[in-house]
Amino acid sequence: MTPKVLLMSDLHITEPGTHIVGLDPVSRFRRCLDHAALHHGEACHLFLMGDLTHHGTDAEYVILREILSAQPFPVTLMLGNHDRRGPFAQVFPEHSEAFQHGHQDFGATRILYLDTLDEYAPNKHSGLMCAERLSWLQAQLEVSQEPMIVLAHHHMLASGFDGMDEIKLSNGLAVAEMIAGSNRCQMVINGHIHRTIFSSFKGVSHAMIKSPCHQMPMILGAGASSLSVAEPGGYGLLLLDAQSPVLHHVDVDLPSGPVEFDAAS
Repeated sequence: MTPKVLLMSDLHITEPGTHIVGLDPVSRFRRCLDHAALHHGEACHLFLMGDLTHHGTDAEYVILREILSAQPFPVTLMLGNHDRRGPFAQVFPEHSEAFQHGHQDFGATRILYLDTLDEYAPNKHSGLMCAERLSWLQAQLEVSQEPMIVLAHHHMLASGFDGMDEIKLSNGLAVAEMIAGSNRCQMVINGHIHRTIFSSFKGVSHAMIKSPCHQMPMILGAGASSLSVAEPGGYGLLLLDAQSPVLHHVDVDLPSGPVEFDAAS
């Protein structure tokens, strides 16, 4: 059976009463978890790909921990630009390592997940792979030859959203070069932009998924990175066929209607 993996990014968990563009991040995240459990309960893992919280506070991470304790999937936590290492480690002491990166194997495929958080970025909210993390990544790319998918919070390539591209992974092109040069990565998947986007670099697919909460409005070109719109939330569904992996995006709470058979088609 093809392993099925869930991807959720940019949860932006807040304390009760704190909404984002009129949306409650906690209830939106719960809706995605409930949807995934109902429709994809056989999924073998859930990756939460950064921006776990909106302000990086202890209280927000406590809420996240409580939510995760009541859901059915094994979980890997990643960090994004809205996260803070100190409060995260306080609430999740089992994740006290300096960097929250690593790998998980599913059948013949390895998923490598990166830590792109730069808490002291001169360009606030941009990401970085420092020398230590780059060395770790290079070693991971060389350790074996099984097919690999790479997850990160920040995007590496230009997206067409100028404000978001100003806060992408600051050395993203060099990281993308390293990944492509390994000749084993099938796909790089990011969050950060809150939009479904597809690109490629030197034969490697790059994809981005939406947020369970708020989305980036579809306005290309100049514009602030903080623009948001209350479109339906969603999550990624990754089918790990070793020869040809497939990434679906699942939108949650779209207007409902019957599923019908069109005899004329």
